Amino acid sequence: MGISEIFASTPFLFVYSGLLVLLTVAAIVRNNLSLIAEAKAAREIIDIVNAAPARDDAGKVSQLVLLNDTTGARILTHEACRADDLREGKVWRNPTSATARATASYLGAMAALPAERHSLEGLRPARTLIEDEYRRLHRGLAGFPDFIIRLALLGTFMGLIAALSIASANIGAAQGSAAAQSAHMRDFIQVLLATAANKFWISAVGVACALVVQIYRSSVERAPHIARLGDAFDHALTDPEIAAAWCPPMPTDEEVDRRFVKAAVLDRLSKLNLKPLDEAVAETAAAIKANAGRSVITFGPAPSLRAGE
Repeated sequence: MGISEIFASTPFLFVYSGLLVLLTVAAIVRNNLSLIAEAKAAREIIDIVNAAPARDDAGKVSQLVLLNDTTGARILTHEACRADDLREGKVWRNPTSATARATASYLGAMAALPAERHSLEGLRPARTLIEDEYRRLHRGLAGFPDFIIRLALLGTFMGLIAALSIASANIGAAQGSAAAQSAHMRDFIQVLLATAANKFWISAVGVACALVVQIYRSSVERAPHIARLGDAFDHALTDPEIAAAWCPPMPTDEEVDRRFVKAAVLDRLSKLNLKPLDEAVAETAAAIKANAGRSVITFGPAPSLRAGE
């Protein structure tokens, strides 16, 4: 039996359709295991966040360092996190969990701004920021429906091409009398149409698998563990002590004025034309170098002349 006969056969229909169903089931199971792992990672982070209110100031800072280490956030705006980052032998690993990486993104933004400015910078509620980042990182089954439909169409076209190849090879074969030839053509066309119709079942199975995946995604993509994680951060940051330990303090008016003056001075200096001064300095340096062999450069008051000299 040739390749065309294999692709045009009924067993090929069942085997290919079974493969589509198997791939769909495997993708759903794999995604479900991934969601279980993500929920576990969220619970661990929530436990760390919820433990902060019961600790003293040093303990609250240690909780932030632990969050930084757990999520791989690499917070460099907080002194304790910088000290932990520079610790000898420290090895950072990028977590595979999308929940941990989304939390790391939030922690980096949270620890860089005073808590009082979070609402102004769009960092609250934390639930929104973490959820958006999680959906960007955890694709799940986003591209699977399109993939399974393409695979089903491939199987359908393979069967149709095989059936048409067999038809083109046998449609002109001599069968004796005209009546026998007509009967042969009629039977052959019936078989060809039946074979083609069977192959479209592969596409139907592929579309059905895609619909099942879409229904499954709509039921699990709400990600309730992310909502609980964001709520835990929002609840923790309403505590002034935690906010003071995790976020930098608001700059005072004096610090703001000092930064403003510094920026204004630097801006003014950048606009000054220092070329004449550079030329004068270069000219003076050249003159000193030329007279270095005949003169002695001294610093301080001139020595007094002794009598008789």
